[in-house]
Amino acid sequence: MSEPLVSIVVPVYKGMPYLSALVDSISQQTYRNMELIASVTPAGDGSEQVLRNAGFAVIETPVGTTAADNWTIATNAATGEFTKLVCQDDVIYPQAISSQVEDLQHNPEAVMASAQRDIIDSLGRVLFRHRGLAGLTGSPIKGVVALRRTYTYGGNIFGEPLANLFRTELLKSVMPWRDDNPLMLDLNTYAAVAPLGQIALRHESVGAFRVSAQSWSTQIGRQQLQQTKQWQVDYAEFNFPGRMDRMRALLGRHIQTSIRRAAYTYLSLRGVL
Repeated sequence: MSEPLVSIVVPVYKGMPYLSALVDSISQQTYRNMELIASVTPAGDGSEQVLRNAGFAVIETPVGTTAADNWTIATNAATGEFTKLVCQDDVIYPQAISSQVEDLQHNPEAVMASAQRDIIDSLGRVLFRHRGLAGLTGSPIKGVVALRRTYTYGGNIFGEPLANLFRTELLKSVMPWRDDNPLMLDLNTYAAVAPLGQIALRHESVGAFRVSAQSWSTQIGRQQLQQTKQWQVDYAEFNFPGRMDRMRALLGRHIQTSIRRAAYTYLSLRGVL
């Protein structure tokens, strides 16, 4: 099969010091037909120059641009057949684009490809391997089935954007990214794309999500329970889950919130964050 153009889009605000590691990981991709786009809210830390030196097209956004708007600006600039958004603290492994392009090409009904990811600390050390896609088997699967599992699980089983590759046309059709429920910024968009078709799954890590003191998800972790509940309420309003699913969803969000809080407490005590 030919190599379609893949857009790698990176929203950036105060990207240093981890942005350089992301740029290096993108330069090491085995897949070569990529366009590199970054939407950057200037913060005087040199992020723009690092990106330009690496061949990114840089879109400067005004001071005060929200995370969701920055993600949307980056996404709407994509011109490739497929799009992967990667946050500034994270990294992708050398085979990430090649493997997920293959997943989408081999599954024409799939609207997105989802994989697992590792969790790394501020120094890049692996803390947890092969996280994500909890309870999902086979590939591809219907997007509505994956969303139901997300609802009952009580957490984002798709992981961060780095673990997902989208068909650009469909991703743009559900824009903008929404941060009215900030912890669900990524999941809100997955929930809009997934029902449009199937999802190709890969039960191996295609990259790593970094947890650090600067990590946005770390900072808003205390709000997880309420924001997960709100996402579940929004899901239930349109999908009418049965009594057993509602009970699983209630239990799931409490379990996942407790696990997340315990993990951040443990990592903090170890001095990892």
